[in-house]
Amino acid sequence: MATVFIVHAHHEPASFNAAMTQRARRVLAGDGHEVIVSDLYAMGFDPVSDRRNFTTVKDPAFLKQQREEAHASEHDGFSSDIAAEMAKLERCDALIFQFPMWWFGVPAILKGWIDRVMAAGRVYGNGKWYERGAFKGKRAMVAMTTGGPASMFDGWGLNPSLESILRPIQHGVFWFTGFQPLPPFIAWQVSRATAEDRARMLAEYEARLHSLFTTPPLRYPGVDDCDDRYQDRAPRFMVAWTWNGPDTPEIDALIPRERAMLEEWRRDGVLLERWIAADQCSGWLIVRAADRPAVGALLDALPLRRWLACTITPLANA
Repeated sequence: MATVFIVHAHHEPASFNAAMTQRARRVLAGDGHEVIVSDLYAMGFDPVSDRRNFTTVKDPAFLKQQREEAHASEHDGFSSDIAAEMAKLERCDALIFQFPMWWFGVPAILKGWIDRVMAAGRVYGNGKWYERGAFKGKRAMVAMTTGGPASMFDGWGLNPSLESILRPIQHGVFWFTGFQPLPPFIAWQVSRATAEDRARMLAEYEARLHSLFTTPPLRYPGVDDCDDRYQDRAPRFMVAWTWNGPDTPEIDALIPRERAMLEEWRRDGVLLERWIAADQCSGWLIVRAADRPAVGALLDALPLRRWLACTITPLANA
């Protein structure tokens, strides 16, 4: 049995976010897991981070957050509400942040929870970060609702890409503290969804919950991948491509496989950036690989490779 900790950040008990957390409770418990939920609004969680975080004082004249956190970590000096949340983090095997996207980020109450609970000394610092982090071996996932459709967050629309919006959480909170970040679960455009749409999204979320401990995590570079200046040792290459193939049903049938493989590259930290021209006949990729032959092997595995003319150029770190 594993322990799953859900940090729930929505003020309305009848919201779709609440329905997702309720479904998660039922599904995960049914799979034999222990489920712990911190419903931040129901708890009246205080998001303001200041001296109220501590029962100890390192420097009464000047409040330096990290210094006071490190001191409290050494002297069991965190306030009772923060200590309780830290204990849940340390106990869990998987963490889920459940929230609506507000202003391209998390609600203030969840940001305050991060600011107060993810404390220096206890959660990170003194060599505890990334793959050496305090939560090494644990998993973490974003479960989020949006007001807009997926097409607005695909990197081509009016809004920033979903990946860039979630990077401060996936990389800056989860991976930084040692959690293995999982691909997020997004319930798109919930406010305009029909009852059938909502039922479908909950069913899809249930399937993701069943695979919480088997879904491959996202891969980000770690400390061991970097040199003494924290620069990535792995070379990066630009692959410029042009399309030389026909427009036939055979090609159309291969496109979903091609997209799925590119998503695997992105998940595994191989594909860093991607651009396609408006006519979809040319574009480029930025990939992270050991050497040029490794890039060639990656390209050769693509279902549409024989119709792509590719040029591989090594990139230098300026």
